[in-house]
Amino acid sequence: MGHNIDEKVDLTLEACISPNSRKSFFLFAGAGSGKTHSLVGLLNKIKDKWEKQLNLEGRHIAVITYTNAATDEILNRLDYSPLFHVSTIHSFVWEVIKHYQTDIKKCYIAFKEDEKAEIELKLEKSKSKSGKNYNNNLEKLAAINEKIIKASDINRFIYNPNGNNYEYNALSHADVIKIGAKMIVDNELLQKIIAQQYPFFMIDESQDTKKELIAAFFEIERNIDDNFTLGLFGDQKQRIYTDGEERIVEIIPQEWEKPIKEMNYRCAKRIVELSNKIGCQIDVHAKQIPRDNAPEGTVRLFLINNKDDLNKIELESKVIQMMADITGDQMWNRDATNVKILILEHMMAARRLGFAEFFDAMHEVDKYKQTLLQGLVSDMDIFTRLVFPLVENVLKNDNSSALNLLKLYSPLLRELPQNKAFQILDKCKEVIDVLANMDFNVITIRELITYVCTTHIFVVPEILERASKMVLNDLTEDDEDDIVCSWIKVMDLPVYQIKRFDDYVNRRTMFDTHQGVKGLEFDRVLVVIDDSESRGFLFSYDKLLGVKPLSDGDINNKEIGKETSIERTTRLFYVTCTRARNSLAIVMYTNAPETAKETVLANEWFIDDEIIIMS
Repeated sequence: MGHNIDEKVDLTLEACISPNSRKSFFLFAGAGSGKTHSLVGLLNKIKDKWEKQLNLEGRHIAVITYTNAATDEILNRLDYSPLFHVSTIHSFVWEVIKHYQTDIKKCYIAFKEDEKAEIELKLEKSKSKSGKNYNNNLEKLAAINEKIIKASDINRFIYNPNGNNYEYNALSHADVIKIGAKMIVDNELLQKIIAQQYPFFMIDESQDTKKELIAAFFEIERNIDDNFTLGLFGDQKQRIYTDGEERIVEIIPQEWEKPIKEMNYRCAKRIVELSNKIGCQIDVHAKQIPRDNAPEGTVRLFLINNKDDLNKIELESKVIQMMADITGDQMWNRDATNVKILILEHMMAARRLGFAEFFDAMHEVDKYKQTLLQGLVSDMDIFTRLVFPLVENVLKNDNSSALNLLKLYSPLLRELPQNKAFQILDKCKEVIDVLANMDFNVITIRELITYVCTTHIFVVPEILERASKMVLNDLTEDDEDDIVCSWIKVMDLPVYQIKRFDDYVNRRTMFDTHQGVKGLEFDRVLVVIDDSESRGFLFSYDKLLGVKPLSDGDINNKEIGKETSIERTTRLFYVTCTRARNSLAIVMYTNAPETAKETVLANEWFIDDEIIIMS
């Protein structure tokens, strides 16, 4: 089968943006199908046909993506042309609504009143007036009442798409989406403004775009004439967030074009075969064709009997070695960057990489919830952007970079008095030498902070300096500062825990989450499945593989046509398996490995020779 099998798809998309026959569309694009290639190709076609006219009219082409990384990639592929407005969905919505402060306020208060009514109803229906749920709802009610009172005095709401938004007048990420969607649906003038400004509107990963926003954009498309073209790029099999539109395939208007990409350019033939088997249980548009020159590829399922005393790190290392032997590819065990290990939740990586205590404490801090796993907690910059890079530069003998870092951030070097310059530089060298010789496997966070404070090599955040001088017993009942409390908890941990955490969130380790790698690809992938360790409630591999029966909730959801945990898990499994280009290993910890084996054989996902049961 040639590489041009999807040529007709690109021709269909091109016809949709033709001046004489514009039409909205939904592109079905499975994993590894070259979705981004088709998107960028279409955008360049729009540019060729429409650039002159759009520039004259001061109009742009909107491209909505799911992540900042995707935004950067598309902008790069478009050579940063000003014709395109590429942004995340949150950024776009805020830009649209931020000038309508009165409407924002009205919607915000209305939504809070709705939330208040819901909680009051729960409190009214509650059988116990003293239980944990009842008290939690009382606290929520008090918090909502406070927000409603404060909102009445707010003249201007603010929002940061990449921040924590803790100011009293700041909207949350969820607020922006809810309010934006409502304002678009209710306001025909706003619809016309969006359509006028962006006559071509492309939404990437549309299956994960919040359902209320999809409804809002559909409303624009319905109400505006042929001068507005809406293009959705997506794949139902990769919908992994619960707030996406479940029925997006069903609600696509009949008159839209619905091209389907059939080629898988990414994966080896055996992996495409496996993903087709999994995908057909989700979506009729599942079947893909591997490219002619794709390698055969290797898949293996390792079923491990889950016991309390298992050394999972050791077992997973053994699996990696076995994959090296099975595939004949020694890159499986040569280097940490050559294999990507996918886990269900971050604590699983924290345990395996050795930063569990640090992560557990930091994850309790409300202020860090949004930015912790993005590596954007400013309180940690003293380590991740100053001390660690300085030490690394010194150890690499990169004195130029080390000196530049000190010039920018060290108070000792900011304004060197001429008569003391050499003395200060000598002092810096002494301090740096001590830092470079510190064993971060032994030195505690408290010791490092104390040393930096004492030497004044960098300015330490006040909250860390305070925590470094305290122990938990110093806290009183009145001390409600959860940030200080969490930092005190970690002060006597070795510094390496922060270093490993930083490496993890910046993708410098073998580990990533099942959800976090959507859109990415790797030559060798090890998927770790362990329901007991991940403690998730949205996904259940044990149910998917027949180890556990469906819950009453699952059965009820199935009966009324709502999705079950099995459907969610199947989609997640599809996403993880399709990250692998050449070889794929799946490690499943389960109490019933034989049952799991029977299920995957019955599903024809694996053959007997591909399944290895380990104790």
